[in-house]
Amino acid sequence: MNRLIISIAVCLFTIIPVFAQNLSEAEVTSTMYRAFELQKAKRYAEALDAFLIVGTNVDANKSEVERQVYVCSQTMACACYYSIEQYAEGYQLAKKLIAGKLADSEKKDIYHYYVLNGYMIACDFIQKDKNGNAEYPRGRELLIEIAPYTDEKLKGYVLPKIPLTWYFEGASNFEKQMFEEALVCFNNAFNGFQELGLTSNAISALKQVAIVNYHTYHIEEAIRKYEQALLMTQTINDSIAQMDIAQELYHLSGIIGDMEGIAKYSNLMDFLVATSSDRQIQFEYYCQKGAEAQNQGKFNLAEQWYLKSKSIAENQEEQIESANKYLVYSDLRELYIASKQYDNALQYAYLTLDESKKFCKAEDKSFRLSYIPIANIYAKKGERENCLRSLDSLFVYEPYISEPRELSQLYTVRGSCYNDLSDYQSALTDYKKADEILASKYPATDGERVRLYALLGGVEHWLNHYNESEHYYKLYANAIKEIYGEHSLNYINAQIYLANAQGFAGHIEDGCGHYTSAVATLKKVIKKRLPYMNTAEREGFWSPLSSLLTYMTPYALKAELYQTEYTQTCYDALLLSKAFLLDSERSVYDIIQHEGDETDMQTYMNIASLNNQIKEWEKNYAQYVDSILVASNKIARLESSLMRKCQSIGSITSFMDVDYNDVKKSLGKNDVLIDFTDFVPNAGGRRYAAYIVNKKQKYPLLKPLFAESQIDSLGIVRPDMFYDKDFAAEVIKLLWNPLKEHIVEGSTVYYVPSQMLFKVCLESLPLEDGTLLGDHYHFVRLSSARELVREQNKSNAASAILYGGLQYDLEPDVMAENAKQYDLSSLMVMRGGDIVRGDSIFRELPGSKVEVERITTILNRSKLEVTPYTGMNGTEESFLSMHGKSPRILHLATHGFYYTPTEVEKVDYLRGYSDAMSLSGLIMSGGNAAWRGEELPTGTLGGVLTANNIAHLDLSNTDMVVLSACQTGQGNATAEGLYGLQRAFKKAGVGTMVMTLWSVSDKVATEFMIKFYESLVENDWDKHKAFEQTKSYIRTQHPDPYHWAAFVMLD
Repeated sequence: MNRLIISIAVCLFTIIPVFAQNLSEAEVTSTMYRAFELQKAKRYAEALDAFLIVGTNVDANKSEVERQVYVCSQTMACACYYSIEQYAEGYQLAKKLIAGKLADSEKKDIYHYYVLNGYMIACDFIQKDKNGNAEYPRGRELLIEIAPYTDEKLKGYVLPKIPLTWYFEGASNFEKQMFEEALVCFNNAFNGFQELGLTSNAISALKQVAIVNYHTYHIEEAIRKYEQALLMTQTINDSIAQMDIAQELYHLSGIIGDMEGIAKYSNLMDFLVATSSDRQIQFEYYCQKGAEAQNQGKFNLAEQWYLKSKSIAENQEEQIESANKYLVYSDLRELYIASKQYDNALQYAYLTLDESKKFCKAEDKSFRLSYIPIANIYAKKGERENCLRSLDSLFVYEPYISEPRELSQLYTVRGSCYNDLSDYQSALTDYKKADEILASKYPATDGERVRLYALLGGVEHWLNHYNESEHYYKLYANAIKEIYGEHSLNYINAQIYLANAQGFAGHIEDGCGHYTSAVATLKKVIKKRLPYMNTAEREGFWSPLSSLLTYMTPYALKAELYQTEYTQTCYDALLLSKAFLLDSERSVYDIIQHEGDETDMQTYMNIASLNNQIKEWEKNYAQYVDSILVASNKIARLESSLMRKCQSIGSITSFMDVDYNDVKKSLGKNDVLIDFTDFVPNAGGRRYAAYIVNKKQKYPLLKPLFAESQIDSLGIVRPDMFYDKDFAAEVIKLLWNPLKEHIVEGSTVYYVPSQMLFKVCLESLPLEDGTLLGDHYHFVRLSSARELVREQNKSNAASAILYGGLQYDLEPDVMAENAKQYDLSSLMVMRGGDIVRGDSIFRELPGSKVEVERITTILNRSKLEVTPYTGMNGTEESFLSMHGKSPRILHLATHGFYYTPTEVEKVDYLRGYSDAMSLSGLIMSGGNAAWRGEELPTGTLGGVLTANNIAHLDLSNTDMVVLSACQTGQGNATAEGLYGLQRAFKKAGVGTMVMTLWSVSDKVATEFMIKFYESLVENDWDKHKAFEQTKSYIRTQHPDPYHWAAFVMLD
């Protein structure tokens, strides 16, 4: 600028000719000098006026000197325009000068102010106005116009703004759900940033390209773009961007079932957080771990991860803080919705609304998005008035929305709220309106319209419009197949929805075809994905799928397909679903045990130890939350590593190959299998049915049974009442009479219980003639029909370990000394030194000592190697020491316990636990100390052996475990099976179990067990025959079912 002023001053001193216009030569010179002085004093407006006066007087350019003065004065005017922010005038004047005659020495300064003023106008165009609108194309056009005139300094401002206008325009289009237009813009932005070498910005644009592809259901293209962006981040070492992209690739890999991709990007995220102290990376990582836990149904764990993210967000710089707070509040809101904690969800929905106000004006259309979750939550709470008030806030913006996708969203949201409020007609009206709006611009295959087809199908069903429901679900299934492929979980779900709709519409055959296809595809998908999953991932993956399979039996019943090819498909689905997780876990251990090395087994035991430690910490979640999160993360990594090893040495999915034909083949000529199942229809409560399988029939026979309410109406409040003559006749009528015509008396009847039937022992049900059902049939209780096919490879070693006559009160020094006898891996010492609180004690069972002594004598006569543990010797350490070297027979005569999550609130020792595997167990020697909350010697276990502890042991050499303890047959009944001691010992690899369904007296238990072992020896180790004889004998001695009906045997 100083150089320009000096050159102009020199020019003025050499002026000779008289200037034209209104001023004299002297006046022009004086005005020019005055303008410079004003400009120097920063009185730009006055200087501008003076420069313009000079220009007016010399604009004729009658001489070269006059032209020079004109150019000089107008260039200075452009500078003043810039200084007083009158950019349009400055830009136009500079443009006029450029169009005229300029010397090379004059161009640089004029170009400079042309660019500066033009740049500022362009910035105004791309800045949103009070209504949230901007003129990106005009701004971009101007930037492109001035770009050739930029000097090196201004290039750094102008050129990046060109692709940035594409980026902003893409964001605006995306917000309006104009995805095709957004994609064009983001691609142009990416190319522009790439050409300028602005890699970080190019990565951001490429991420947006991926996001648009995801929203338009082009999943594989989205993955390709993210992978390209990830490679670019590595060239500039942008760890934050890598974390963000890895999260997205992890999510998308899950959608398409790319298990290697899931593992790859999970490992990358672990690496990034381990090698960086950046708080933003930690924030994103914790959010990701929260999402993973939420998807697995581990809501408490998810909450803690999100709260760690929240802590970071609320202590960051203001700009970052606001964005991150919005994100984590949204995550917590969705978590509480998923876990049905609607009051908490509402709290975070309003916090999210408050955060959105910080970066989005209330009059901005995008601000409406914050009202969507609020309305949804009120709808789920059943608060119609509050819901509609929130929807009114949403619809305020309707007149200002023109893009069909954006407008249809309003009606879709309101329709979903009406659906949750059970106002199905209003929901249908809104869904149809939403589709009508979309149809004005988009084809029937558009992703948003496809999503609406499923919503329309569902609400038509609730309105009993079954043909219309089928129509929409058919559109949905066909479109989903095109979008995701026929081997996707999305299409499997769509097929099942369609099958159900076809059933209600009376198109049974079509529905059967879709169900059959869905189950076949599902098995392929599971086999492909399962080997890559850790335990938590398997549980989260299987839970929603198993519920889909439960729809098949009621479908067959409604269609009256009692014995057809489709019935076989239904049974195969049931066979797959029962004990699915248990068998997958056992398969993992079997591979490690038989094919793995010592390191693999050490890893497996480390995982078991960490899981048990977490269970202990969860009793005081607030105190140990950080330890729980660290341990949970470590378990996930260890399991992922172990699963990769398992893939290379064996198959964990071979149990899935067992089907109806295999079960049928395993049955004897006169054998029958009854596989019970249950389901909950739309109304009327839980119902029961059974599949009957025998050697002769081509297909399984499906028999409808009873509603659980029918049993409830009998007034049975204790499980022993099932066998009371006042109730048994009705139970037989409901449970057995529908089945008995298909079963020849004297047959061996295998049966697999379900839900409430876990409490019922069929063979113990009394008939009107005074005999028992078990007197007419040989019953064998199974945990799963796969047990019939499973090869039993139990040890032939003739050994037995017996526990009984235990002392539950031991002095600390005695416990410590006893613990030293066992060389337990430190991995198995999970509770030593813990302080807990208890409110009751366990008393000694004198009969159990007699029981063990007598059984020892009986087995010794049979040349078995017997090891009895009595008194202070039957410690938890002694039990755990059997890991990997368990006996053929294991007998436990002690106290057992099982509490529901509600009951456990009264038991201090177990308070804080919620899972059945921690709420059931056995009491070993010295157990009262831990139960009462006394401090234990360091390295000493407490003597309270939970099902969770047992489940992680290897007891696979044990052919039979006898639980001569109370409530050992109880647990939490699920579609997967019974969670409790039964599941624990089965997971540990035990063959047959003898247990009790309720508390039994010490005297009767002792009598039963002694007789059982006598019969076992007399019947050449035929355990089923010995058990039947013993039960019959005890019944003669103690006719009340309370004493004898509690005992059950399970294979």
